Parts: sequence; C-alpha cells; structure tokens
Amino acid sequence: MGTVFTRALSFMLVILAGYVFKKLRLLKSEDGKALSKIILNVTLPATIIIGFNGVTVDATLFTMVGLGLLTNTILIIIGGLIWRKKDPANQALMMFSHAGYNIGNFTIPFVQGFFPQAIPYIGSFDMGNALMLFGFTPILVDQMTGQNRESVSFGRLLQRLFRSPSFTTYIVMFVLASLNIQLPAPALSIVELFASGNAFLSMFMIGLFLEIRIPREEVSKVVQLLSARYALAIPLAAAFYLFLPFTEIVRLSLVLLALAPIGTVATINMVVYGSKSSLAGFVSSISIILSLILMTLSLLIIV
Repeated sequence: MGTVFTRALSFMLVILAGYVFKKLRLLKSEDGKALSKIILNVTLPATIIIGFNGVTVDATLFTMVGLGLLTNTILIIIGGLIWRKKDPANQALMMFSHAGYNIGNFTIPFVQGFFPQAIPYIGSFDMGNALMLFGFTPILVDQMTGQNRESVSFGRLLQRLFRSPSFTTYIVMFVLASLNIQLPAPALSIVELFASGNAFLSMFMIGLFLEIRIPREEVSKVVQLLSARYALAIPLAAAFYLFLPFTEIVRLSLVLLALAPIGTVATINMVVYGSKSSLAGFVSSISIILSLILMTLSLLIIV
C-alpha cells in the first residue's frame, strides 16, 4: 500500500513540477508539444516493446481489443442520450467527454511503475480504443447529433491509425508475439533505456498542458460532464473486476482503464465540433487529476 501511495504521489509531484515550470515561465505550453513528439515517437513505443516482448498471444488479448471497442461505443451512445435535448455542439461535447481513454500518455506510464506485466492487456484494449477515437467515434457523434463533419473511409481510417507510432508498435509486437519471436537481450537493453524516461516525461508534459482556469459560467457544465463520465466509470470498473472471468492482473487492468482520463483525440474533437478550446482543455485537465486520484484509490483498495 505504501508503494502505491508513494508512486502516485510522485506522479502528482511531477505533474505539479511541469505546471510550476510553466507558471514561472521557465517553459511554455508549446514546449509540451516537443515533449509530446519525444514521447509518442520514442519513449512510448519503447515501453510498448518492453511490455509486449515475449508475451503469449491468446484469446484474452483479442477479447481486450473487443472490450476497447464495445466500452467506447456504449459510453458514447449513453453520453448522446444524456444530453439528447441539447443543441448539437453540447450533445457532441457530452459524447466526446465519454469518448475514449488517455492510455498512451497517462495509463501506460501510470501502470508502468506498478504492474508492467499489465501493459500487453492495456495495449490490446488501446487498439480497440484507437479504432474508436480515430474513426468510429466521430461517425457515431455525427449520427446522433445530426452533424456531418466526419466522413471516414476504411483506407483513411487505416492511414490515421498507422500514422500513430504507438498503434503501429502494437501491431508489430502483436505479430512478433504471435510468431513467438522475441527481441535479443542486447537490443532489449537499449530499448529499456529509452522506455525508462516514459513515465517522467509523460507526467511532466501533462503538467505543462494543465489548465485550471475557466470562466465561472462554464463551471456547472464541467461538473455535469465529469459527473456523468465518472458516474458511469466507477460502476463499470467495479463490474469489470467483480464479474469478468479473467485473471487478477487482467481485471485490475480493466479497472484502471475504466477510470482513465478523457482521450487526447476526444479533447481535440470537442473543439472541432463546436466547443471552446478553453473548456475542452479544462475538462481534460480536471479529468486527469480525478483519474489519478481514482486509479490510486482503486489500487489501494484492491492490492
């Protein structure tokens, strides 16, 4: 229990350090974009390689991909029904606040320090999560809100997915694992060096992007959005852990995934579909803080 609390506190301090650096103007939010490129192209793929190397591909991994698709679909539809009487921009905002999970930049770095053996399961879930975020979620939003902002062909969806280094790494490692091919120890030691910086860089980047200012008139909307997300997320996490017939590590992975913050792509889509960037950024930031607290509490309760 002490290890969990200490690790979670260290994450919070790194996020705070990033935020303080920004407020003291030692760094800017724009510097977070450079960190983001390093994480997305170097440290996160390295972490995925370490996590997937030597994994046995079985039905559970494929089931996790399906759960990533199914969970997103159900929650997005519920979000659309909650604000079905609102105007299209607000209905889309509620749907995107339920849409997808920040797995690459938050959940994997969080889990990396506690349960690295969970990364293959979380990564498999993220493959389904990515399919939704990069293609099917906007289509669902269009259908329910009556907008027509997104038209995604199969070819364009594949292009978007494989432009993501993390998704490409998932696929490559999935194929290698299916063929029982493992990286040799010397290559693995080099990859581990890159992976070791992933958690720190990810949390520091979150601090640089953190926004905690918003007009007062928007506060009630944020409360409604996040209350709806976590009112569904907490029972879902409990259901995953108590009722699914998986091993302990798989069920624990699903608990952390259910409580993960709003996906970065979903936050971008909030703006695309008519919401203010300040509102979308604030919702995302508070979601990260709430998720860190809830994920830590869940570990303290379960482990």
